Amino acid sequence: MTRRGSIILCGLVLLLALLGMQSWSIAVARVEQRVIAAIEARTGLVVTGMERAEIALLPLPRISLSNVAFAERQGQVAGRALRIRAHARLLPLFVGRIDFDRIDLVAPEVDLAVTADDGGISDWLAAPLAYLEGLQGQSRIVVTTGSFFLRSQGKIRTILRDVNLVLGEREATEPLALAGSLNWRGVPTEVNLLWPVATGRGRAALSVNAPLLKLQFDGNRSNSAEPTTAGQLTLATPSLPELLGWFGEAPRLAAAVGALTLTAEALIRPHDVALGNVVARLDGDRLDGALNLGLASGRAAISGTLAGAQLDLGRMISRLEIASASGPGDDAALPFEAWTALDIDLRVSVETARLDDTKLGDVATYLLVKKGRFEAGILRAGAYGGSVKGRLLATAAPAGLDVKLSAALDKVSFGQAGNDFPRLARLSGNGNVQLNLEGYGRSRQELLASASGKASLNLRQGELAGFAFGDLLRRAERNPAAALRDWRQGRTAFETASANAVIANGVLALTETQMAGPGYRMTLTGTASLPAQELDMTVQLQPSNGGALRLPFSLRGPVADPTLELEPEAILRPTGIGPLPLR
Repeated sequence: MTRRGSIILCGLVLLLALLGMQSWSIAVARVEQRVIAAIEARTGLVVTGMERAEIALLPLPRISLSNVAFAERQGQVAGRALRIRAHARLLPLFVGRIDFDRIDLVAPEVDLAVTADDGGISDWLAAPLAYLEGLQGQSRIVVTTGSFFLRSQGKIRTILRDVNLVLGEREATEPLALAGSLNWRGVPTEVNLLWPVATGRGRAALSVNAPLLKLQFDGNRSNSAEPTTAGQLTLATPSLPELLGWFGEAPRLAAAVGALTLTAEALIRPHDVALGNVVARLDGDRLDGALNLGLASGRAAISGTLAGAQLDLGRMISRLEIASASGPGDDAALPFEAWTALDIDLRVSVETARLDDTKLGDVATYLLVKKGRFEAGILRAGAYGGSVKGRLLATAAPAGLDVKLSAALDKVSFGQAGNDFPRLARLSGNGNVQLNLEGYGRSRQELLASASGKASLNLRQGELAGFAFGDLLRRAERNPAAALRDWRQGRTAFETASANAVIANGVLALTETQMAGPGYRMTLTGTASLPAQELDMTVQLQPSNGGALRLPFSLRGPVADPTLELEPEAILRPTGIGPLPLR
């Protein structure tokens, strides 16, 4: 080739390069037939409007649509994008066919139609999965800085913001592969999904990484009359209540659980999830067993059995923030509907458990919750050489709650219990306690004011520390003034101690209450107000041989800190002796 020909050829190549690198505005009508049709085939989205279209040939062929409106044929997906960029494949262009290996949606705002009025996650996912299942494969789709609005009946149910996702290229029989990040309800989240949308069966995997949730699932989906997905599930959250709140749920009982990690073999069906070989850690306490999560009649349900070595029940109950005895002003209505928002049937057994300061062994507990009914109890538990049982039942009634409480302690050593309960440190002996109580009302105060039932206590072979009643009685017979100086020191041994009480309209009345030991007998009579938490009782000390001496005491004041003192007319009071606090 001559020098002149070389110069002309180089000039032509340079001119073509400059032309190829230039974006050219072209008519919409000419783009619709070929380019837009190809985009629709590879995305399933019909372009319903745009401002302009541009094409560039070099360095690689690409088409750009500005201010684009689009919709899916079935109407489940619609929206607008600042720009749609389609990167054409080079080889198909040589045979006159347009195809794309990548399509970018820049700053799209997408509406997804959902059918659930409650915004449930499974229903939210149904619409986009149905749209993807309808595609016979798609190009690689990249969403940059997008916003997705999930709507139902014209109302926005939830919004996904800052969506940056990549849908991998696939053919008709290949699974959907999705990866990226988004912001949902203020929480940045990374998501990876592999789902067999076309065949309905095959490998399925999901990974979610967010501050409130670390989730991994890897399994297989079957295409049967009832599609199921089975695989290994791992879940971890620093706070279960916050995690459920992120999903729009606020079950009151979930507050009992803090940090939770769970691994299980999951079997996922359309309306329930069965978890086998569960290993759950509640704030470090491990429980093993099986669980079932379901949805029936619009109510979420959880059932199952769990067992472990230890469990801190007291910590869980304290997180529920149950209203404590705070005086007569506590008349707020109890949030019973919040306590019964879920259907629950759980059985938990552990070798050891703590309930505040109580140490329990071989514990079997249960929790049963239905709409309008709450029941919890201890089926069995060993405690301080004896056993403990208890049951709480609350049911909704037209004018409030109907509450029944029963508890039984059998052959319990109060001396051992005193090591954990400072209030019992003065008392020893083995015995039984029975309590049956019923109440009716809307608030805690109304329940206490209407309480009725029975209570009993029976102890044998014990001591009452801090009071020397036997010595006081003997000294009072000889020299009353001298006897009073030291009676608050020492111990009082007893052979039997018993108390029986009847409760009516919130008032506990003692019927048969006495303590008997070497040379003395002491009786206790009076009442205690449950709503006011106040004692008004009298104690009488006398010789067991029937002597005439009687020493009366009064026991009055708050239940948590009553005062015990001798009646002034009973015996000469030395100077400086005042009320004797029972602490």
